[in-house]
Amino acid sequence: MPLLFTLAARNLFRHTRRTVLTVSALALGVALMVLGRAWTAAMETAVVTPAKDSTLGHVQLYARDAAADEGGHVSFIMPHNNYRLLQEPRALIAQVLQREPRLAAGLARLTMGALLSSGEASMEGLLIGIDPAARPAVYPALGLRAGRHFEAGEKGALLNAGVARRLGVGPGDDVVALGNTTDGRLSAARLKVTGIWRVKGLEAYEWGACYADLAVVQELLDVGDEAGVLIFRQTDPRLPAPPIAESLARALPRVEAHTWEDMGGPFIGGMMLTRFIASITDVLMALIVAAGVMNTALMSVFERTREIGTLRAVGSRRRRVLSLFLLEALLLGGAGGLLGGAGGVGLVTVLGHTGIPAFSEAQRYSYGGDALFPRVDWGDAARVPAAMTLVCLAAALGPAVLASRLRPAEALRYV
Repeated sequence: MPLLFTLAARNLFRHTRRTVLTVSALALGVALMVLGRAWTAAMETAVVTPAKDSTLGHVQLYARDAAADEGGHVSFIMPHNNYRLLQEPRALIAQVLQREPRLAAGLARLTMGALLSSGEASMEGLLIGIDPAARPAVYPALGLRAGRHFEAGEKGALLNAGVARRLGVGPGDDVVALGNTTDGRLSAARLKVTGIWRVKGLEAYEWGACYADLAVVQELLDVGDEAGVLIFRQTDPRLPAPPIAESLARALPRVEAHTWEDMGGPFIGGMMLTRFIASITDVLMALIVAAGVMNTALMSVFERTREIGTLRAVGSRRRRVLSLFLLEALLLGGAGGLLGGAGGVGLVTVLGHTGIPAFSEAQRYSYGGDALFPRVDWGDAARVPAAMTLVCLAAALGPAVLASRLRPAEALRYV
């Protein structure tokens, strides 16, 4: 084995320029792949995680026929007053939590479109009724720019910063919410602004949403003790949500269950697109690297045909020749992988401090802000170089087999 290693290293350094170019291309590909994976993970951390912790939860339950009058499919943006509602939501939440230990807490939510006004200023908004007692456990990321959260039984409201600015109000002021009951009658409620809400990282997604006590929205819609959706947070957020949703759908025939991925809407759109692009980029990088390594290995076989014939003539077995060329590919892959892994970690570290700026409004939505700050994933920093080294071995296998099958007499006559 030491002799094979010496021969492989000598053969690689015999054509230094070609070896350097191959290793550099591999290193660049690995570095970009490590950066791409960190970029994708950063988007999930910056947008999707806050969305799960402030609006989506992990699992959502709707009435089985909730959207029967709206095309049959529940929508992320559809106000719940267009849906058929769940009765006695708190009792159902208790039943679900008792049945499913993988869920830690649940919250009832009811949404309606409303005209919000103060003085002569008014605007359309979305009034989201939630149970304030369950909010901290299910919506931990729902924070404040100013003021405080409203309490149960209080006709208070958390306004979006844009709504507060448009209406010219702040904590302590009053706003009037005007809407329609489920049967079309006008309804109104005077709400005291207790605070201005925010979710760090989701400022670009705030729109016109405002929060109020669930009881207030139920009163405006005149629906009694009902809710449009139940939001549940998992005990372990790292566990996949689909098995939990499927289990609840089977156990509770009067509900339909959806995961945060089903209902993620714009929150996960950018992430899914980035994942898709990153996957295509990974495949292209692997193909480019494989082509480069295969070309290098084939050139080596053609240039060393007489040498291979000599090795075979003095008694080297085919397996030894095969091992020699595969070892050269392993050295190329290992060197490129190590350099690329280190370069990728360096890039991610630098961009993690400076940030990847958003150059358009679409990127701001994808990033959840003006810049994205990736973090080093040491697992990816190890897996990507290892995978690309295996790609190098696979690419060199064909030329190595070709070299091992050369007949000594024919190889020695090769000019």
